[in-house]
Amino acid sequence: MVKRVLRGLALALGLALGLTACGSSGGGGQGGEKPPEKLTVGFVPSSEAQKIGDTVKPICAFLEKELGMPAECIVSTDYVGLVEAMGSRQVDVGFLNPLGYVLAHSENGTEVLLKTVRRGSVTYNAQIVVRADSGIKSLADLRGKRFAFVDPASTSGYLYPVYYLMKNAGLKTVDEFFSEIQFLTSHDNVIKAVYNGDFDAGATFEDARTRVEKELPDVMEKVVVLAKVEGIPNDTISVRQGLPAELVAKIKDAFLKYAQTEEGKQVLFDLYQIDGFAEAKHEDYQPIEEVARAMNIDLREQLSK
Repeated sequence: MVKRVLRGLALALGLALGLTACGSSGGGGQGGEKPPEKLTVGFVPSSEAQKIGDTVKPICAFLEKELGMPAECIVSTDYVGLVEAMGSRQVDVGFLNPLGYVLAHSENGTEVLLKTVRRGSVTYNAQIVVRADSGIKSLADLRGKRFAFVDPASTSGYLYPVYYLMKNAGLKTVDEFFSEIQFLTSHDNVIKAVYNGDFDAGATFEDARTRVEKELPDVMEKVVVLAKVEGIPNDTISVRQGLPAELVAKIKDAFLKYAQTEEGKQVLFDLYQIDGFAEAKHEDYQPIEEVARAMNIDLREQLSK
């Protein structure tokens, strides 16, 4: 099934990027529509959806005050769901992961507004983790094992780790390399699944173990890092195509202002361990497109399901 869902991204992205490049130079700032009556902000489920839903409430309260309009924060059930919601104009602003942004840009003209900063960096790393008692000591030892991913559209929880294994462990497809794989929807779930022995190994962002350390105090001993995958562009705040340029500018200013408040610093860190925001442009995410093409993933087919 994974091969059917994820085959052929080179063509999908190549065609879609060509179309959006000709038809739109800035989907979020064309000003062709009236402002929405309510601003809807969407988030991806990197951890438990209920936890995120509670965490983001102050963000929407701040946006309502700054923009002078109602704002609603929602948590998507999965990564691609948020892309689809922005394409159908059900969501105006999305906290999109890097691959999700590339997909949204190619499919529906979504534009990156800001990129996140963590520990002073605008890039981050993925990791492949294993149970400490699994006997897995090298990438080659992963062959034939049970492996947990986050989501097919997760950059650190799928795309980059698979590409890393293709280059360094002889992986051709995940179906032939592993005995079993599953997508568990969040990084927390992957860590817990490896900890509990449901899977021998998994892929997450670095270091997702800290997110479950209160619940699993010995997680750093029982789940260990086998490999680190470096240099992933950080996640984004992106806006859907068609929002008026004036509103887009106000949204950008509001998020930059919020990140400087004491409340904002705490909420954004609790949300996705964000320390701040930086200016962003589409070219920052071309490395994602290159990796996706090399992996030959058909995300357009995935969107249609």
